[in-house]
Amino acid sequence: MRVSVIFHWLFVAVVLGVLVYTYFSFRQTEGQIAVTAMKSNYTQLSRYVPDNRSLAERRQSERMTLIKEYCRENDHRNITFPPLRRFVVNERHKLLYCQVFKTGSTTTLTILHNLEYNKHRSTVGMRKTFDRQPIKRLKNYTKEEVRLRFEKYTKLLIVRDPLERLVSAWKDKFVEAPARFGFWKSYQSMLETIPLNTSRPQESIKNSENVTMHQVPFLAFIKAVGTNRTEWQDLHWELISNLCTPCQIDYDFIVHTESLAEDFPLFFKKAGIVGMDRLLPKTRTREGNRLFWDFYKDVPMEDLHKIKLKFKADYDMFGYSFDDDITEMLNH
Repeated sequence: MRVSVIFHWLFVAVVLGVLVYTYFSFRQTEGQIAVTAMKSNYTQLSRYVPDNRSLAERRQSERMTLIKEYCRENDHRNITFPPLRRFVVNERHKLLYCQVFKTGSTTTLTILHNLEYNKHRSTVGMRKTFDRQPIKRLKNYTKEEVRLRFEKYTKLLIVRDPLERLVSAWKDKFVEAPARFGFWKSYQSMLETIPLNTSRPQESIKNSENVTMHQVPFLAFIKAVGTNRTEWQDLHWELISNLCTPCQIDYDFIVHTESLAEDFPLFFKKAGIVGMDRLLPKTRTREGNRLFWDFYKDVPMEDLHKIKLKFKADYDMFGYSFDDDITEMLNH
């Protein structure tokens, strides 16, 4: 009798144990399924969450990310830190701007000058007041003041497509600007890059030593820039990545010359500048494809490839594409 009772209770215990184990196993699996489903649903839903940022905001995010990725993946320890005179300071709004020629720098200086002195002057008007209301530069500050401004101020960098910037530099310094003859004299040796039997440019002038100087044609300029000869280097066509070292300086905002009018309103917003929209740059028609075709159509692909290699850091760091530039030119 006792044996049968013992077996009875053992059977009941086993059955209860199986039931309890099955119950808790089911609850655990159900929880896992629920969590997995929740994660899956969240992932699915996140794909359809709209990006409510403006085009300028999305571009800005992409530009900043691209620079950080480039600097993380490339060695930049040999890049020399820029001279302090290159940085323009705006004290009223706590701004720091690394000036790069041929990127819309004159427009930017005019904006920063007007912001500093609460004026609405033209570029000509700004230049007339330099003695009384100068452009402030970082070279005039103490070491501690410099350090604080790099840490605390909103730092601005403006970049430009390398091929467009080279055209702008050549047009300004060898064709249009009053000081072009000085550039002719300084870079007459660029003519060495084209064959002697190449017809010389029509425009020429005799200097004070009665020596005839020829205008440097665009082809000779591009060939010279594509080399590493130090006598043909100049700030007006030096790499922006060398001039302002974005891998050493944590810039807060990156403007593209090609979208200057679209980028500056967002820059004002990020920098907390309000009530000064009258100073924003106006939208201008870009020369675009015609510019590439007119100036680069006679440049051999071999020389263009040298430009691509020389300006590779600017292309990669700032999101420009040499191949896209050439495609646009060929499709003109």
